[in-house]
Amino acid sequence: MVLQKMKDRLIYIDLLRVYLCVAIFLYHIGILKGGYLAVCSFFVLSGYLSAQALNKERFSLLSYYKSRFIRVYIPMVLVVFASLALCITLMPDTIWVSMKREVASIIFCKNNFWQLSANMDYFARHVDSPYMHLWYVAILLQLEFVFPLVFIVLKFLKKKLDVLFPILLCVIIVIFSTGWFICVHKSDGLMAAYYDTLTRCFSWFAGIAVGLYHTSEDTYILEKIEGKYGKLISVFLIVVQTILFVIAAADSKLYLGSMIATTFIMCIILFCVKSVDDDFLEKTKHVVGYFSNISYEIFLVQYPVIYIFQSIDLAVGLKHILIAIITVLVSVLVNLALHPKRKKLAFTLVTVVLLLALVSGAGYGGYRYAKAPDLQAELEALEEEMARLAEEQAQKQREYEEQLRLEEEQRRKEEEERLEELEYEIADIDYQIGILEQKIENVEQTAKKSSVTFIGDSVLLGASDVLYDVFSKCYIDAEIGRTAYVIDPILSGMKERGVLGEIVVINCGSNGDCTNDVKDIIMATLSDRQVFWVTASNNKSANSTIFEYAAGYDNLHVVDWATISEGHGEYFAGDGLHLESEGKDAYAQAVLDAICEYYIEEYEAKIAELEKQKLEE
Repeated sequence: MVLQKMKDRLIYIDLLRVYLCVAIFLYHIGILKGGYLAVCSFFVLSGYLSAQALNKERFSLLSYYKSRFIRVYIPMVLVVFASLALCITLMPDTIWVSMKREVASIIFCKNNFWQLSANMDYFARHVDSPYMHLWYVAILLQLEFVFPLVFIVLKFLKKKLDVLFPILLCVIIVIFSTGWFICVHKSDGLMAAYYDTLTRCFSWFAGIAVGLYHTSEDTYILEKIEGKYGKLISVFLIVVQTILFVIAAADSKLYLGSMIATTFIMCIILFCVKSVDDDFLEKTKHVVGYFSNISYEIFLVQYPVIYIFQSIDLAVGLKHILIAIITVLVSVLVNLALHPKRKKLAFTLVTVVLLLALVSGAGYGGYRYAKAPDLQAELEALEEEMARLAEEQAQKQREYEEQLRLEEEQRRKEEEERLEELEYEIADIDYQIGILEQKIENVEQTAKKSSVTFIGDSVLLGASDVLYDVFSKCYIDAEIGRTAYVIDPILSGMKERGVLGEIVVINCGSNGDCTNDVKDIIMATLSDRQVFWVTASNNKSANSTIFEYAAGYDNLHVVDWATISEGHGEYFAGDGLHLESEGKDAYAQAVLDAICEYYIEEYEAKIAELEKQKLEE
């Protein structure tokens, strides 16, 4: 069977595009754990469609770049600046320390590399910026920029050698690029492999390979899977891919295999779909086609909408519905403004008004962008301070472990000497009550001398110098960009080495919340410890979650730093998150007060029990 023309298969391309767009949206609002995998499929689809250019007799470099500029770059820039204006207007108190550099990286199509250098975590369940998703567009534009060179090479090979030779070359590139992706992931980590352009080339070239085969005259394989077999294979693979979208979380063991599998699943699906005789698809092709046309606008708009809604306190289900409705509505308006198709006068006036509104909003956003101060120097100074504190932390950890060893030897000697005296104290209830009342009076000193382990992110690291002064026996393990997803193995390691304190303070909310399942694992490790979870000054949703979660644990206490620090701008550096000198003191005092409150409650409960015991005697 002769391969059908591309236009006859467009409904399948549209349907796949809508399917992938929905998967990414559901990932961004936190419903699909593996929805990020749809980006791999989008790279395949992009390569596949680019390969269709090889069918053209003449390839115009000017027309190619012009179409990408108008269809991809211009909408991105307008949405970026318009959403910047909206965010600044609706959230005037938000301090956005990296805004200048971040927007510049978007404009110059290198946002993926900027996010990597800024330690942005796309997989954190916290939206630090309305532009965290634009790393994808940066990579896409980088690939589109070099495609003419790829096109010239493949066209030459097709003409001079053999029609299948360019396909073979693409397959070889896919194999090496996949290997490079695996190597970078293992050596440099998750985000290095995810954000880098070269590590994502395997998906793009895989799509080009399929597209090249569809433009060739070879139909042998297609004839073997024509008709219902091709459809059955496609449906089966879409089901498999959907399952991966549901279960393959980025922090799971499925991540690496799923990234590769999703790419090749999409290639096979594209290879198989080649007929449009399905009645359902025929009936829905206009709706599917329309949503496919606005899928790029939906992608651009959704993260700014999610970013704004993040600070609004609504029920999760209602919030998701509103985000979906507003995202689609705004995407329709943006698409209508930039790509008008009807020519009726009334319709033309509407598009002109919409375009003026979009351009005006983008213009105001551009003005605020140009006017905003560049806080990079302050940020670099903060990074230097963090590096210094990290070195100090490592030294303090070594000193702490040595101190524990010496104290353990001293404790054993004192236990033998105190045995007889303790027997007397235990027998005398009034004496015990007196000791407890004295402890309440001196509770602050007791708290300061307690064995306390702090674990957390850069906010904790920044406050570590003051914490070392306040708590004479504390162990701090803080790292920039850390989330609660990674702390249980660290805590377990501390427990095994005997350095985990009786009190554990967790400060990990600034870079995103974690699921309750992750919290359950942490609390299982700390079941014999008193845990103090510090709320984040920049994450209301995570704070609400921890308050609700803490109600289920007697040994979990919340240190409400968000409320304590609210309205105290003098506590924070320019980013509104990390702490100045006054903020460090207030932070340490908040933790100290929470620990003191716990001790007082414990002492008072013991006194009440002893008083009851005394009356019974």
